[in-house]
Formats: sequence, C-alpha cells, structure tokens
Amino acid sequence: MHRLVQEHPTTSVKMLFLEDKNLDMRRYNAPTLCTEVAAIFVGDNGEPPANRDICVYPVGNTCQSISPLNQCCDPMTYTLRFPRVECSWNTGMEHVEERRTAKRTRVTQLQYYAYRLSQRNGFSILHSSGKLLHQYIVDAYVKTKGSRLHFLRQNQKDLQIELYRGRLDALECREHNEIIRTGKLIILPSSFQGSPRHMQQNYQDAMTMVRKFGKPDFFLTFTCNPSWSEILNCMEGVQRPEDRPDIIMCVLNMKLKELLEDICKHGIFGIVLEYNYVIEFQKRGLPHAHIFLTLDSESKIRTKDDIDKFVSAELPDPCTELRLFQIVTKCMVHDPMWNYLYIKNAYVDAKSGRI
Repeated sequence: MHRLVQEHPTTSVKMLFLEDKNLDMRRYNAPTLCTEVAAIFVGDNGEPPANRDICVYPVGNTCQSISPLNQCCDPMTYTLRFPRVECSWNTGMEHVEERRTAKRTRVTQLQYYAYRLSQRNGFSILHSSGKLLHQYIVDAYVKTKGSRLHFLRQNQKDLQIELYRGRLDALECREHNEIIRTGKLIILPSSFQGSPRHMQQNYQDAMTMVRKFGKPDFFLTFTCNPSWSEILNCMEGVQRPEDRPDIIMCVLNMKLKELLEDICKHGIFGIVLEYNYVIEFQKRGLPHAHIFLTLDSESKIRTKDDIDKFVSAELPDPCTELRLFQIVTKCMVHDPMWNYLYIKNAYVDAKSGRI
C-alpha cells in the first residue's frame, strides 16, 4: 500500500464503517481507539467474501493476486516473522511420525498454526513481536475459517443438504413472503463452530439437561486475571499480558479445569449432577467463563444458612483472612466512579419504572 501511494500520490485511500440500524449496535458498533487487532470483511449482506483479495506488487511488475493458501503468502506478509523466507503451510504438507513405520499424515492448516504458536525454549521472533503476533493470530484464524467455509461451499452434495427439506422449505417461504432475492444456498452443518445451527444445537442440549435434572442451582463467573503468577512468569523483557493472548488462554484453560475438578470431584458445593459452561471473549476485556451447576436434592440450597455458606456480601476480616481480604478488595470492588455510575443508573431505572 505504501509503494502504491508513492507511485500514485493522487490516490485516495479511505476506510468507512457503515452502521445498519437493523443490527444490534451493542454487538456491531464501530470500533474505537484501542490496542486490539481485528479482521474486517467487506461482503454482501454481512457475509464474508468467498475469496480474499491479496495483491503483491513485485518491483518493476504489475499487480499480481495470490491465494491465501499459497505457501509464500505468510513470508511476504510477515517479513520479520520469516527472516529466512521459509515457506509456510501448503496443501501437500505432511508429518512423518517418529516410529519404525515412518507413517506419513497430512498436516491441516489448524495443526500447522497451533504448532507455530506453541512456546518453546529459546528466543522466538513471533512471540516477541507485540501487535504483529496479534495480527498473525487473527490472520491464521481467518485463513482456517475461510478454508472450512470453502470446503463446505464446494461439498454441499457430499453433506447431503437435500435431507434438510424442512429448512429449505422455510427459506423458500421466507423468500416468497418478504419478496427477497437469494443467491446460491449454502447450508452450514451444526458441527461448524459459530454458526447459528451450532449455537441452536448447544442451546437445545442445555435445555434437555435442564428438563432432565432441573433448574441450575449455581451460576458462577470465572474471569481471567492478568496478574496470575503463571502469566507474569512467562513474560519476557517488556512484555505485558495483553501481548501474549496465547499464554492467557493456556493459563485460563488450566485454571478452569482445576476449578471444575474441585467442584465436580471434590464436591466443594455438594454432589453435582450436571454442569454447563461457555467461554466468552469480550471486545475490550479478558476471556471469562460462565458456569451453571445443578446439585442433587441433598445438596440444594434451601435455607438462608445454606446461602451464607457459599455466598458472602461482606468484606473478609483483614485480621483473620488477610489474603482473602486483599483478593476481594483488589478484584471484586469497583472504584468510586463505577459505584457512582451504578447508583445513578439504578436511580434512573427506578424513576422510569424499569427493573
């Protein structure tokens, strides 16, 4: 882009964010000044484009388009990441198992990037590149998702979408009633993570467990803490926790498994019949997990004394429980400004009659 502007100074480059009033602005609001990296797609009807337009400007030649699956795409995009211009993932990459049989297996795109993002001994250019690491992770995610969507788009017959007769009839009825013009119909399987069918399937599974075991008894929120010693010990030089999202997710996953083990195996709340949890990634916050717990009849909360055993709305005694007092005051108490805003919003809601 810099070379293009130098060759054509009169070229005007703009990036516009258009808001659709029919969308939820809490989810699709325009980004503000922040330190995060995101991928922006420009497609039809909010859908990502089928092919990414990646152009290369060789010295002395005209513009050339290359595929994101090209093994030279990453070295030309991240020159600091590939100082020796080594090739990245390609469709024919294989892995040779260190056994007597020397069995060869195909390496998927997801496996390749997971291997590259793993932390090893010694200095790593990728993990020390700051925001370039964020861009590399987002780009790898986009490529992996794009490859999966391309496979589903090209193999609709093998997926036997004609069996979804009810869904096809519903789409045709909507097209007739709303007088809309649809393009080529592509149906995503419920196994594709993030698709509406995948989310609906998870919701139905959770409701099935509620019908069988009853309503949940506990709702827990487990938030990642950037001050965990496991995270800080992995920082090198002037790195900060926000510079290493890979470390944050690894530590959160280990802590979450340990918490679930204490709840389900050690029974700190009682005997657990079933549990559900989901990990959320907010746009300007650390990842956190929401956990639902359903206890058996003997462990359910029935009296106020049972509530006091697990829930406390008071600050711990700094004389007898100093460590717990420091954790609560540091992580669970808002500053005066947040308390003022909370009281003000509560007053406005009460005055307007809202709950």
